[in-house]
Amino acid sequence: MKKISDVMNSKIITIEKETTFPEMINLMKVNHIGKLPVVENGELVGVVTREDMLLRKGVTPIQPVLAFWEVIIALPDHGEFDKKIKKISGYKASDIMSTDLNICKSNEILEDVITKMTESCISYFLVTDDNKSLVGILTKSDLINKCF
Repeated sequence: MKKISDVMNSKIITIEKETTFPEMINLMKVNHIGKLPVVENGELVGVVTREDMLLRKGVTPIQPVLAFWEVIIALPDHGEFDKKIKKISGYKASDIMSTDLNICKSNEILEDVITKMTESCISYFLVTDDNKSLVGILTKSDLINKCF
């Protein structure tokens, strides 16, 4: 039987609690990832996901638009859009990270973890070893890329 360690992604990019919003965005874009584990003194303390970045502090500040047939026209918003963008840009990982972590162990049976994922609608697990050290991440993309 396959174990989590057989399919997990062990090339993890971690951030610290003080990592800024623009730095997180850049890391996600450059590395084509959607989850950034947050560590403090080598200990896993949280995770920032794309969803956290978009929704944690309210609705993403999208400039008002008018859609007319197939043409989209940006409407002036008297500076509100710029204010919201500046506010969000000041966030740090500690401001938006989730501390309710989805964790599994690297030696767990893959089938059991996939069942947990599907039954609980979980899109990822942070993978730890027996010492509770972060050793990888398992996402639905990892499963598709490595199992099919």
